[in-house]
Amino acid sequence: MDRAMTLRHQSALATIASHGWLAACSADFRDWMIANLSWRDFSAGSGISHGGDDEGGLFCVGEGQIAFVASIGSPGAGMGYNGLPGSWWGHAPLLGGQRVGSVVASTDVVCGNVRQSALRARLAGHPGDWEAVSRGIAELFVMSAGAHADLLIADSRRRVAATLLRMGGKRHRLYRLAVPATFVCSQDTLASATALSRNTIGKILRDLVAEKLIETIYGRVTILNVDQLKVIANND
Repeated sequence: MDRAMTLRHQSALATIASHGWLAACSADFRDWMIANLSWRDFSAGSGISHGGDDEGGLFCVGEGQIAFVASIGSPGAGMGYNGLPGSWWGHAPLLGGQRVGSVVASTDVVCGNVRQSALRARLAGHPGDWEAVSRGIAELFVMSAGAHADLLIADSRRRVAATLLRMGGKRHRLYRLAVPATFVCSQDTLASATALSRNTIGKILRDLVAEKLIETIYGRVTILNVDQLKVIANND
């Protein structure tokens, strides 16, 4: 079991090194981050970080999928966006603020963490590395702004198509993720993320399945035709 878990963490480490904002950073900073990552396994449904916290460090998804639920605005509004392998979050405490949302494991997850104290010390000695950190912050901004923009799409079919692409790592990302073929997305989750009724979601999903654009089974979605789904989402 120990060897199996070690191999799993090694695979997660390779994913983090080659995907997401960290892959776009200088080799020196990237190597330091990787060397200072500690790993922990979370089972599906477990809380990983919590809104309002001002401690901890930067987190990443090495394997699995997480859901981000905003703690500002309307409480319990549902998932704002999800995180796939290569995703990072947790920059607010580093900037002197508090986390603005909670993160829950949607599947079993291998999660990495770089302690805030270690990263602060690194940045104090290498202030130029703030530029690298800003890449991760910019990615989170694009994801959040993109989720808001998708929610404003008036046409329900277009809104669902856009949201499925976003959840599948195909929309509103600055950096390439290790996108899985299938991702967790129940009808209830999609209804919450799109502010549509479950009945409306069900009809649209059935149509998309009939058109062979997606497959759905047991609360999971596989996108079969990314290009055509993008046509639907962007058809003004």
